[in-house]
Amino acid sequence: MIPPGDNLPWQQLVDRKARDLIEQIAAAHEWVKVHGNADPSFFEDMAADQFQWLRELYVNELPLAKMLDESDLTVELRGPATQIAHPKLNIVTSTFAKVRKNVAQVTKAVAGVRDPQSGEPFHMPEEMELGFSSLVHNGTVRFGFSLPRPEDTVLNANDPLYQAVVSAVAAIKQVSFSLSELDSEAAVEEEVKQTITDPKLRDSALIAVRELAPSGRSHGINAVTIAGGGVRAADIKPLTKDSRQTVRHILATPVKRTEVITITGVVRETDLDDKRFEVRGIEGGFVTDLRCIYGPKVADRVASKWLNHRVEVRGRVERDAGGRARLMKVSSLKLVDAPDDAQQQIEFQFPDENT
Repeated sequence: MIPPGDNLPWQQLVDRKARDLIEQIAAAHEWVKVHGNADPSFFEDMAADQFQWLRELYVNELPLAKMLDESDLTVELRGPATQIAHPKLNIVTSTFAKVRKNVAQVTKAVAGVRDPQSGEPFHMPEEMELGFSSLVHNGTVRFGFSLPRPEDTVLNANDPLYQAVVSAVAAIKQVSFSLSELDSEAAVEEEVKQTITDPKLRDSALIAVRELAPSGRSHGINAVTIAGGGVRAADIKPLTKDSRQTVRHILATPVKRTEVITITGVVRETDLDDKRFEVRGIEGGFVTDLRCIYGPKVADRVASKWLNHRVEVRGRVERDAGGRARLMKVSSLKLVDAPDDAQQQIEFQFPDENT
């Protein structure tokens, strides 16, 4: 999706429309000078429409064009809460918090670990945070966010961390575009799979979009559109609570490969809400980190005890285009460093959709 016309930046297109209106107003003024005895009221009546269109252009279209030109990621909110003259501040703060959290989570999924021996994850420096480029309100609350520019950071454009942020934003937009353009759940799942070939990135981007989509309890927000990079939200369908449900169904069957492997490493992060954990410091060194998904019947109090323990996990995996195992649907877990009197073997019961 690209801007119309001559592929000009949106602000230049608005400027072109403004010049056309100004020329029409100037022509009307000249006509009144010659044929209307320079009557000011006659000129005002004659050019009233052009003045109104020009006013709307600068009040509505120019701020939107600026956002489109300067934002790599846009989030637009629609619903009763956005249609009042002065939307509540919690709409702004909650949107900022969601975008910041979810972009960071996807970035971490791309970046992996810095040192395979330590198993420590990347920590995003402050200068790698998204920038806030604009906020526009005219019945729809629109937020614009920009990627950090290499010239403004200590990193260059080829740095893995910078590329991770770029990939994270692109993946979030890709999932959103797929949900907006395709009607069936199967079609969405297939397109996301084809366009985001890293299973770990895909899984985290799906979770991010699910969190950004309206839940039905979003305090008057019933539609959210994710776009950016010159793509107008008006050109794609917004996400709704049905989109959120579609993502939830896709996430329920995250690994459909039949290859089974066993690895041993340390659990460094757990996400009890989404039933996921990260294994790092993996023995053998064939992969630095692996995102693992465990069974829905495992209690939070059990899963929370795995953190910082060495575990042996076995399950079906999906690999990226480079052949790295990136996502595992765990079938069993063993606490390698558990005390002798502790329960050392835990079996997860997963429904196997491949049988």
